[in-house]
Amino acid sequence: MKKLLIVILILLLAAGGFGAYYYFSGKANERDIEEIKKGWHIEVESDYINIRKEASATADILGEVKKGEVYKVVDVETVGNTYWYKIEYEKDKYGWIFNSSSSDYLDDVNNPEDIAAPTLKFYESIYYVNSIDEITYDHLDVEDDKPGVTITHKVYHEVNSETGKDQYWIQYTATDAVGKSVSKVQKIEFNERPSEEEVLDFAQLER
Repeated sequence: MKKLLIVILILLLAAGGFGAYYYFSGKANERDIEEIKKGWHIEVESDYINIRKEASATADILGEVKKGEVYKVVDVETVGNTYWYKIEYEKDKYGWIFNSSSSDYLDDVNNPEDIAAPTLKFYESIYYVNSIDEITYDHLDVEDDKPGVTITHKVYHEVNSETGKDQYWIQYTATDAVGKSVSKVQKIEFNERPSEEEVLDFAQLER
């Protein structure tokens, strides 16, 4: 019986030790993240992104980052509208992850230079509104690494070739303070049909 009690006591102490370790290491990790967020960092939005050995899509894969994770940016390489971010994905281990102005793989936050175009998101396939005069941007999620983003829009009209019914599309453009921009298109339906003078021909939509 005494041996059994000793074994149980040892197990309880071990469990308590592991619990304390994970608790305090978790707290330390939270503090690390809060410190990282004070500086230039990326926040992963995609389910996962491959970590590459070099800033190239053909470089060896070292691992992956996952949605919700936060990493300090060590360096960045830009080619046109593509960006490769160098991060420390483990202690003293570095790799590169990819993003571009046309994708939402990650958010670039507190960038000391405004190299990244804004990100623009909406979460419904169709935007319903009463009239063209009542269009707002309340349903949009727009982020940038610097303040000063402006949003504009254009509405396009086409006739569905199969049903013969009118269809409308709205193109939003988010432009940052240095002129970088991103555009996205959403279907829009009106209760009050707009006049032809208020819309553009869908064939003119730049994609």
